[in-house]
Amino acid sequence: PVPDPKTRALRMLVRLRTRDGTERLSVPDDASRAGDLRALIADAFAVPIRDQLLSTNQALLTAHDDALAPFRAEFADDNALLSALGVTHGAMLFMRYTVERKATVQQVKANVQRFGAKMTVDDLVAKHIRIERQDQPVCASVSFERAAANQFQGYIGAALGFRIMRCGIMFGTVDAQTKEVKVDTIYEPPQPHNNEYDILCEHENTEEWKRVQAVAKLLGLEEVGCIFSQTARNEDDDFTVSSHEITRMAVWQSAARRRRKAESTSGEDVDDLYVTAVVKRDDGGDVHFEAFQCSTQFVDLCERGVIVDPRTPGKALVVPGIGDGDEAMAAATSADETETAAASASASEDAPAGAAGTVFTTRDVMVGIKDVREVDNDWFVVPVKILDHVHPLLTSLFAVENRLTPCGPAELKDHLQLCRGKPFAEALADFHILLFLSAHFDLATDMALLVDAVMQKGTVLDGYKTIVEAIAGCA
Repeated sequence: PVPDPKTRALRMLVRLRTRDGTERLSVPDDASRAGDLRALIADAFAVPIRDQLLSTNQALLTAHDDALAPFRAEFADDNALLSALGVTHGAMLFMRYTVERKATVQQVKANVQRFGAKMTVDDLVAKHIRIERQDQPVCASVSFERAAANQFQGYIGAALGFRIMRCGIMFGTVDAQTKEVKVDTIYEPPQPHNNEYDILCEHENTEEWKRVQAVAKLLGLEEVGCIFSQTARNEDDDFTVSSHEITRMAVWQSAARRRRKAESTSGEDVDDLYVTAVVKRDDGGDVHFEAFQCSTQFVDLCERGVIVDPRTPGKALVVPGIGDGDEAMAAATSADETETAAASASASEDAPAGAAGTVFTTRDVMVGIKDVREVDNDWFVVPVKILDHVHPLLTSLFAVENRLTPCGPAELKDHLQLCRGKPFAEALADFHILLFLSAHFDLATDMALLVDAVMQKGTVLDGYKTIVEAIAGCA
């Protein structure tokens, strides 16, 4: 606690995180109970006591309305001591409410200026970008095949201990009518095993990626999303996803949207159903699966070069296939604003670690009633409902490619011995086995016949069976 300069009484500062930003609240020493805290919040931020939903768990901010019951009991007792609730000097609390609020001075980030400054009325109409929250995802739900999900999270926890980031590409099916996504398998591309803060995988121009796409197509699957694990956060990192993560999500989502539009027979815009799954471990050691989409607005802003790339401070994010982000930045910024925009963009280079929960922009955007060039990531993250299912055919028992653990003939031999007594087609009913075998068979002919036998639960030709066993060293 620190002394109040006016009364010299001890007070503590509490950080209060909402969907509108992070604010600080001064709590006098004599305000020691939950009811006192609620009254202070109502007075300082004009949020009625009855509308305040408080928690020490950041999941409150992204939870669906029908999943708020567990949070209501935490601060329900007005007589509960703040110390017993874990509220101490410097603590971070999370608050949810329904009332409309105007941003307070505390909420406004750096680089704030009076709305409309340096703009004519025509400029304002042409260039104004108002940041808006997307309450509902485009995707209605995402269902994970249980074995595939467990196979991914098991490796992250047991082998990597959540010390480095790991990503995968999810393949499954999409129901365009119900907007429901099913994830049936997860491909893990080549990636470094010493990365802690960013999603790094360059796979799209590799021969393996071509085989991945071919095998997935033969199985009737398509790319439906990406998945990554988060490393342990610092205790002050209260964001859902970092600036590195959300910009990577947007790039993948943009590519998927353009790919689906190109594949559409009508050529019209298609629904953005690409999903990102996040796997993380909490302080108690429990592993959590969460699913999100970037808001449609955020993907659009990335494509237009309005978002600064956190990996190259001072430069606009480049979305492959859209054009040079610097060109988009120049097009979006008038000549007399270019110098100011560059200075704002480069500010992210000196930003503190906690700013990883925000993205910088190359031009002014409007949040609430203020022009800002730094926006909280939670404005652009939309939670997606999670379900699970069991695939009626495919299993996830074989070793996964590109891990620290081996994936080769010896593992194929072990798998075939494990499946001894089962039909040979059933033993091969695993995406990762078929991907491994695709390096030994012709994709257009041999793999097509193998996959057809798997899908139809038919008989694998003796010649193919002999070759597979020879690859495994069973002959």
